Amino acid sequence: MSNSSRPPRSARVVLVLGIVSGLAPIAATPVVGPEQLMLASDVYFYAAEALLSGEDIYEVTPPDRPGFHYIYPPVVVFAFVPHALLNSPVAAYALQTVLNLAFAVGIAALLWRALSRRGVSLSRLDAGLFFGFALCSAHSAISLINGQVNIPLAFAFALGLDALDQRRQRLAGFAFAAAALVKVFPAVLGLWLLRRRAWQGVGVAVATGITGILLGLFALGPDVTITYFTEVLTGRYDGFDGAPEPTRSRDGLQRQLAALFGLGPPYLTPLAAALLAPVLASLYLDIETDSQQQAAALGTILVTLLFFPLQRLYMVLLVFPFVLLLYRLPPGRPRTLLVVGALVSFVRIDFTLAEVALTTVPLPAVLESVLLSGAERFFQVILPPTLGMWLLLAACVLVQYESKRL
Repeated sequence: MSNSSRPPRSARVVLVLGIVSGLAPIAATPVVGPEQLMLASDVYFYAAEALLSGEDIYEVTPPDRPGFHYIYPPVVVFAFVPHALLNSPVAAYALQTVLNLAFAVGIAALLWRALSRRGVSLSRLDAGLFFGFALCSAHSAISLINGQVNIPLAFAFALGLDALDQRRQRLAGFAFAAAALVKVFPAVLGLWLLRRRAWQGVGVAVATGITGILLGLFALGPDVTITYFTEVLTGRYDGFDGAPEPTRSRDGLQRQLAALFGLGPPYLTPLAAALLAPVLASLYLDIETDSQQQAAALGTILVTLLFFPLQRLYMVLLVFPFVLLLYRLPPGRPRTLLVVGALVSFVRIDFTLAEVALTTVPLPAVLESVLLSGAERFFQVILPPTLGMWLLLAACVLVQYESKRL
């Protein structure tokens, strides 16, 4: 790359398409999925309200959402006290939306700084695209709709990765640990700290995590912390149950193994780990160039999302390393695969929608039956966003392979 380079046109096109793909469900939610609106912020509101009234934060549920409980570590509930002090779930959702807006601005600022530091000539259009992609793309729209905390977590990921690029190990360790305190699985980024030999970052991350757990223990008592570790956490990450139904929203390698080979729960988790570990190891072999480092960081997040039976709402965590690669990879196979993977990951079609489309369009009965059967089988195995993630991971591996050839 030259000292000053213009962004590829395709980079902006991809971000625009991602934003458009996210705006569609945001606009449609009040009509087709009103139950999704304020879903997460309601849980935060009533958990914090339970804290203030001395009730069990893990037992309380929103009155009209009996199946949803607070699932974060005890100490995190204090971050939602301002929501409860507003005395209104609607006001709590508004507050969470403002926070999501602010953290999306933060992600855009970090991307601007990181790309400018790498010699990419940016414009106001790029700044707007960074902000829009972080806030309301196909990857982040559901977090905005639910009032989720995933956009702030994406900021923590971006802050940590950017800090690590600047050798600010302690800040990187703190940012990753803060994210892990909320969702736990971001602790996998500790592997990236180890690979970068960021020993100070590892130390700060461990200290931050332990401090957070101890604060919850002393502030709320041992019973709440025991409940979290023995009931909430184990129930949250209990693996895939081996039932690859075409209408399920949780997807990953375990689902593919169950659907393709008929494997059950005892084998899914270890086999998924055995298959993904070499892929991650291949990304960690050589990280001399910036592209290799960003591919390895993106690959770490992708492997994590593909290993755990996680929902698609966590794809916003990919924003920082993905955009850096999108704006800096030169033309070639890795870039082509990255762009294709991104476009596929924006697709939010499920079997229900495909079934409606196929039965609405006038088709010969035999053809309709064949297409419905094929669609059902496809969605049993994989969802389009997950297929996109596999393509993105393949692009990361190809970055490593192409770099070795040069």
